[in-house]
Amino acid sequence: MTKFAKLLSIVFHPLFISFYNFFFFILLIDTKGAALGFVITLFFLGCVLIPIFYTLAIVYKDNKDFEWSQVSEMSMDSRKKLLVYTIIYNVIFLLFLISLNEAFLGIYKSMFAFVIMGVVLSMILSFISHLLNFKNSLHALTASLFVCYSFIFSWKIPSIENMENNFSNIFIISGVVNLIVLLSIIWSRLYLKAHTYKEIVVGILVGILSPILLTLLTYGI
Repeated sequence: MTKFAKLLSIVFHPLFISFYNFFFFILLIDTKGAALGFVITLFFLGCVLIPIFYTLAIVYKDNKDFEWSQVSEMSMDSRKKLLVYTIIYNVIFLLFLISLNEAFLGIYKSMFAFVIMGVVLSMILSFISHLLNFKNSLHALTASLFVCYSFIFSWKIPSIENMENNFSNIFIISGVVNLIVLLSIIWSRLYLKAHTYKEIVVGILVGILSPILLTLLTYGI
């Protein structure tokens, strides 16, 4: 059972959850051919490889050596550094994404930018939590963020508000799948004693709050 819980923690790591969802979003839009390959590669580099690189660099620098267990058992100071790097990196990635030619993401560029803005805001809130010496679950935060975004996009997608949302039911299914992933994460993180109930609840609240707050600011609800 322990091995299964560890497997879930790896498969549903925040970086992988982000890539899975962005990959799903990419498949929904009209991008094809070489542009499709570029966008998938871009998000794999942006969501997985580069964040893994600076995460491992932080672990190695803080511990003067490296073991895989140190990644999941990062100290509070290391987690603070990771959050700062993640905030800065995602702001840069957001600016790069906005500058992309419409041939890559078309009218859905704002949707991707909207999600990354939510990631930045959630990381800022998480960093504030860590400054108060309270560690929250980044696994639960990421899963709950995409649960929330999926249901928001089933209602309205940024930049195509005046067009018919043909993906409404698909986004509802995506929200349900992400909710199942969130429940799996809650079980695995508690089973492995990686987080307390409070840390998971705070992670979920931050993950939900960021998309809702941005939606309220965007649409003035």
